[in-house]
Amino acid sequence: MTLPEPHSGLEYILAHIMQDFMRFMHQTGLSRPQIHALLHIYHAGECQISEIGALTDSSPAAASQLVERLLQQGLVHRTEDPLNRRIKRLRLTDRSLKMINQGVTSNRFLADLMAALPVKQRKAVHTAFGYLAQASRHIQSSHQRKAEQHA
Repeated sequence: MTLPEPHSGLEYILAHIMQDFMRFMHQTGLSRPQIHALLHIYHAGECQISEIGALTDSSPAAASQLVERLLQQGLVHRTEDPLNRRIKRLRLTDRSLKMINQGVTSNRFLADLMAALPVKQRKAVHTAFGYLAQASRHIQSSHQRKAEQHA
C-alpha cells in the first residue's frame, strides 16, 4: 500500500480549521494583527515588542500601539527584561490563554472531522498529533537556542 504524501489534503483541512478559529477569534472583537500577535506569544511563551512589529510588518510605534491595546484589554502582561530594562517582554494573561484554548476546542470543523472517523483512526490521529507537537517543540527550542547564540 502506497501512503499519500504528508501534505496531501492537509491544506484543505488546515484552511477550514483556521477559518473556524479565526471566525471565533473575530467574535471577540480582535483584529487580525492582534490575533496573530496573541498566537505568536502563545507559541513562543513570551516575546519582545519588536517581534510583534516584525510579525505584523509594522513600525515600532505601530507595534507598541497594538501591544498597548492588548494590554488595555487584559490580554497580555508586559514586564522588563531583568538583564536589560530597555527590553519589554510580553506574556499572555490567563484570559487570553482561555480565549485561545476555547477557540481551539470549539472548532466545529475539527470536531466534525474527528467524529467522522472510526475510534481506531481517531486514536491514530491523536497519536500522530502528539508526535507532531513533540517534534515541533523540539524544532522550536533548537531554533531558539541558535537565535540566542547569535544574539
